[in-house]
Parts: sequence; structure tokens; C-alpha cells
Amino acid sequence: MTIDVSEVKRRLQALLNDQSLVDEYLRQFGPSSGNQNAKSALAPRREEEDPIYEIKLTCPVCSKKGIVSYELKSKSQTIVLNKFLVPIYTGRPGFKTVDYTLLAPIVCPQCLFASPDKRDFGRGSESDQTKNQIPENVITNLQKSINKRKKLLKPETDPITCFKRPRSAAAAIDGYNLSLARAKVEACFNLPYAQFKMGAYCLRIAKILRDGGHNNTEILNNAIKFFEEAFRISNCPSEEFEMQTVYLLVALNLKIGNQKKASSYLNVFQNLQSQRLLEMEEDPSLNCNTINKWRDRARYLWEDRDDPELFKDE
Repeated sequence: MTIDVSEVKRRLQALLNDQSLVDEYLRQFGPSSGNQNAKSALAPRREEEDPIYEIKLTCPVCSKKGIVSYELKSKSQTIVLNKFLVPIYTGRPGFKTVDYTLLAPIVCPQCLFASPDKRDFGRGSESDQTKNQIPENVITNLQKSINKRKKLLKPETDPITCFKRPRSAAAAIDGYNLSLARAKVEACFNLPYAQFKMGAYCLRIAKILRDGGHNNTEILNNAIKFFEEAFRISNCPSEEFEMQTVYLLVALNLKIGNQKKASSYLNVFQNLQSQRLLEMEEDPSLNCNTINKWRDRARYLWEDRDDPELFKDE
């Protein structure tokens, strides 16, 4: 089909209303009348936005104000969980990709209280007086153990600058180790989810190590110990987190090559389901949905247990 160049120029002029843009379009694409996206094709590309913003918090242990917490802007990242339920971040259109796992731990540079959960800190601003969720007995103990936390950092580490952006992998691991120190105190007072939190922190350290090309077997074994203790003492009141604990014990034992132990935890799901079915006879409002959801996920891993690439990315 013959292209009427004059007609193409006329339409482009009407669309773009700028002769220089018309000339640039024709230079790039030629007189093709089939391209209906001239404006978008010539529009300058918008620089990708930083998905991180800062809020200021107050330490519950030493009362230091102005502690920086790096937060993710809503809908800035696509978040997918890996097989160990650690988030993987990919920037959505218009936003840069950021590995928020590195930035999640919030650290008080004065007393080294740390947590990835901003609810463990106070807001303390004039417009927001939200208090922290740490019990007083835990705070008292943490106030007495500041020197122990300081020993977790290398002597040359400056906590004022270490945890700022851009945060290194080593600084992120320090942040999770300090968070572990806090959670261990919570565990001493039998706080719910303390053991689960410690296992989850270990999994994030393991991901950071793997991403850096380092062996993470030791920290994965530490995670197993915390999740086993969480399951043993029923440390997770929420059924969702309890089933996640069992699932992670299946996954982690498969990862380290202990199929016998993985199988034993897979059987836990069957026992829990049988028990729940009996309970449902007395209370029809109960169901097996959560048990079945995590059982199925664990079963998929078990079925692929001999695949050498099952945990290639973990």
C-alpha cells in the first residue's frame, strides 16, 4: 500500500502540534501511518521513582528520638515470597527495584535496640503518640543488656552511619543479629511469636548470604532450631503462623538434605487435619482451610524433593 507522506505529516502535526516533534518522529520511525503511538514514542522517559520514604521513631529502651525507619511506598514493588517465605522485591512501573530485606531492620544507634517491625518503636511526634508494643519487663531487661548488644558489632563499626542508605549486606546482617538479640529477650519472657521471629530473621540473613555468594547452611540450621522450638511450645497463637512453622520445617529440612525429618513434619499436617475433623463434629464453625493450604505447599516441595534445582534460588 502506498503511503501518503503529506497525509502522515498532517496527522502528526495535528497530534503533536510541534513541527520539531513531527520531524523527530519521522526520523525515528519513517512515514508509517500505522503507528498510532507517536506521543508515547516521543515522550521523554520519566525517571524511575525511589520507592523508599523515611519516618522518624522513638526508641522504647533509651528514648532516643528521630530514629530513621525506611518504609516502602504503597504499590511500589511487586512482592513474591520464595520457598522460605522471604520476600523478593521487583519495582513496579515507574519505581526502582529495591531489596527491602536489607533496609527492614530499624536500629537505634544509641542503645542498639533493633527490630524490622516499626510497631516495636514509639512514634512520639506531636501528631502521632503511638506507643511501642514491647512489654515493660522486656524493656527493663534490654536496658540492662546494652553492652551485650554493642559486642555484636565490630569495634570499628559506627552505628550512626552504618545503618544509613545505601545499606550494605554486612550492615543488614548486623541489623538482623541485633533484632535476634531483642527477640531472645522476648523469648525469655515467653512472648508469643518470639521463636518464630528469630527463625524468620535467620532466613533473611540466609538470603543475604546466598545473594552474596556465601554459604548459609549454619544460619539455616539455626532457623530450624528456632522453628522447632516454636512448634514444640506452641509459640504461635495464630493458626496461620503455626502452619507456616510446620511448612518451613518441611522446606528447611529438605533444603539441608534431611528427608526423614521433613517427612515427619509433613505427617504433622495429616495428624492436625485428623484432629480438626474430630473437632468439627463438635463445632461446625471450624474448618481445615489453613491446615490444607500449608500442607499442600509442603507436599509440592516433597514431591519435587529429588530435583537438584528445587532450592536453586534459596
